[in-house]
Amino acid sequence: MDKPFVCLITGPSGVGKSTVSKEVAKKFNKTAMVNGDYLRHSIISGYAKPWPWNEESKLQVELSAENACALAKNFLSKGFNVIIDDMIGKSLFNYYKENLKEYHLQVFLLLPAKEALLKRFDERGENPDLRKRTEELHDKFFSRKDELSWHIIDSSNQTIEETVSSVVSKITQ
Repeated sequence: MDKPFVCLITGPSGVGKSTVSKEVAKKFNKTAMVNGDYLRHSIISGYAKPWPWNEESKLQVELSAENACALAKNFLSKGFNVIIDDMIGKSLFNYYKENLKEYHLQVFLLLPAKEALLKRFDERGENPDLRKRTEELHDKFFSRKDELSWHIIDSSNQTIEETVSSVVSKITQ
C-alpha cells in the first residue's frame, strides 16, 4: 500500500473491538491505534459515562471523536496507518467520514449473533447494567447494519485470528 490507510472498528460492548484493533495493527508496518474509550477516560474530573445519554455525555463523546480525528491526521501525515477503535452510531460515523475523507476511511462493524455476544460477555464477568446495555446496542447495530457503507463481520463462530484476517483482507483489497 502506497498511501497510509485509516479504518475504524466498531460494534457493541464486549464484541472484541480493542483486541481485534490491536491485532490488525500488528499486521501492518507503521500502524497506530486510537482508542475512543481511552480518549474519553482521559477526562479525570467531570467524566460522564456515554450512557445514559445526556448533554454532557454527548459533549464528551463528540470531543473524543474530534480528538481521535486529530490524532489520526497527525499519524497519517507522518506516514502511519491508523486503526480507530470506537463505538459509533450514524452521527459519529458521518463526523469521522467528513473529517477523514481524504484518507478513504473504512469502517468495520463487528456484529456476532446476540446469543454469541452475550455468552462472551457473561464469560468476562458479571455486570448486569452493562449486559443490558450490550443487548440494547446489539439490537441498535443489527437494525441499522444495512443503512451505512460499513464492512459487516459476523464473528459469531470466528476466532480472534479469523476476525482479524477478515478485516485485513478487506483493508488490502
